Amino acid sequence: MNGFFNPSNILLIKLDDLVKISVVGLFLWIIYEKRKMDAIKKQQQIDKQKLYQISVLKEIQDKISYSLDVEQIIDIITGSLKNLFSYSSASSIVVKEDKLIFKTYVEENVSSLFISQVRKSMLASIGTLLPNLPTFIDQTLSGVSLDEANKLPLASFFHIPLIINNKVTGLINVSSTTPDLYKEDAVTTLYQITENASNALTRLRQVLEVEESKLTSMIGSLADGVFMVDDKNKLLIINEAARKFLNIQRENITILDILNEMSGKYDLLGKISESVTSKKAVEEKEVVIGENTFQIFLTPVFNSEEIQKITGVSVLMHDITIEKNLSGIKEDFTNMMVHELRAPLTAIKDSSELMLEEKKLKESEQKQLLGIIDSQAKVLLEQIGSVLDAAKIEAGRFIVQKAPNDLNQLINEVVDAFSPRAIKKNIEINSYVPKSLPQVNFDRTRITQVLNNLVSNSLKFTPSAGKITIFGEINTDSVTVSVSDTGMGISEEDQKDLFSKFYQIRKTPHELEKKGTGLGLYIVKGVVEAHGGQVVVKSDVGQGTTISFTLPLSDDVFHQNKTFTRPFAATSAGAN
Repeated sequence: MNGFFNPSNILLIKLDDLVKISVVGLFLWIIYEKRKMDAIKKQQQIDKQKLYQISVLKEIQDKISYSLDVEQIIDIITGSLKNLFSYSSASSIVVKEDKLIFKTYVEENVSSLFISQVRKSMLASIGTLLPNLPTFIDQTLSGVSLDEANKLPLASFFHIPLIINNKVTGLINVSSTTPDLYKEDAVTTLYQITENASNALTRLRQVLEVEESKLTSMIGSLADGVFMVDDKNKLLIINEAARKFLNIQRENITILDILNEMSGKYDLLGKISESVTSKKAVEEKEVVIGENTFQIFLTPVFNSEEIQKITGVSVLMHDITIEKNLSGIKEDFTNMMVHELRAPLTAIKDSSELMLEEKKLKESEQKQLLGIIDSQAKVLLEQIGSVLDAAKIEAGRFIVQKAPNDLNQLINEVVDAFSPRAIKKNIEINSYVPKSLPQVNFDRTRITQVLNNLVSNSLKFTPSAGKITIFGEINTDSVTVSVSDTGMGISEEDQKDLFSKFYQIRKTPHELEKKGTGLGLYIVKGVVEAHGGQVVVKSDVGQGTTISFTLPLSDDVFHQNKTFTRPFAATSAGAN
């Protein structure tokens, strides 16, 4: 029967195959489920890391929205590491200007030897990135207490640098006593967090640097002096105007330089302290430093995070020298006008009262008093007219009425008018003008005013036995008239302000005979320029002064007299 087909054998074979298939299927299903669970766990780990990364970055973003404190950012990162992986210590080094700040958070009981190994490792790492490290290290430990009985050494660690603007500013370290603890995924997550924080800080710092540059440029262009100190009285910024006011030329200025320049003139430190203590602005109305007078304003600068915390004080120096001098000039001018007007008014008052009280005055006496009243009234009108003329010139409303006039005749009339005063002071006065001087278009009243002012000034400042001469010269397209004297002369420094308003009040000695309104030469310049001419001064101290002015020739006159290109021939005063 063995050679015959047995159906039971077929059934046994199929059952055996079925068992094998089932076992294989079950094994494959187990593998599939395991892989599925591993994938789920891996995805959960990834999601956990992403969630951790997002939460840390959000906290960092909240902080750096108003701060660039690298130390604070690193503290946030190291303080959150326990959510990512286990460690014995989490440490950081932050590079400051003059020191290193080393912080360690101890999670497990390790020994001081372990901490020393961590620190040595970190210093070696950051030393390769930054060769010139500060030598002073400020060290802080926090977390659980150290256990000197624990002899486990540093077994696992990694470093991640914090780089801002391509410069290493800090280093994060994670260390453990367990060997081979840190895997690539965890390290990569922390690296990404640190890199994102670095990028955010870099972008913020770049924005702030641009804004700081704009602010620095704006402060630098201010006419007022500006500088700022921090809460430790360290100088943060100073503009060019402040350097100039304080006469400080060196590049690296410190607060000591400023204090030295203000020593004995202004208690800067005391006023800074007052501003900080009161938390209010402090104003000083007049402080004299060198040759200038300043208003000084000190304003406390408050912390953007803590409103009541002061981070420094800004100081503004406003130069009020011109305003103060102008105020003094106006006061002097007012006093001068009172003095100038009081004398003629007194003469008019006394003369009129005498005529009213004395009923038996002789006709000659009455005429004499009336003459005094008439002459002094003219003086008053002249003084008031000068003030009005100056105001018109300054406002650009000064008008001249030009017409053909005999300049030769006018010069001779001026010489004749001043001859009595010149004789009284023993001063020789002459004119040198041509007989054939052509008519020139000018305002006779105003040019008379110009000559009167120039000759009057020469008489004031020329000593006895001196000489005053009026010259004439014809040029290509103009006539030049010069008034020259042998007086005291004018320095080069004063010449540039000679024709400015109130010059005489500011510059001349305070002797009554030499005082005046200070408007004469200002009006001279305004009158000549209104005619289209120019005024020029040449003077040497102790040698005398020559003031010349030009009057343009009309086209007709120019063509008729184009051969007159040399100085006029000398003639005596009053020549025709």
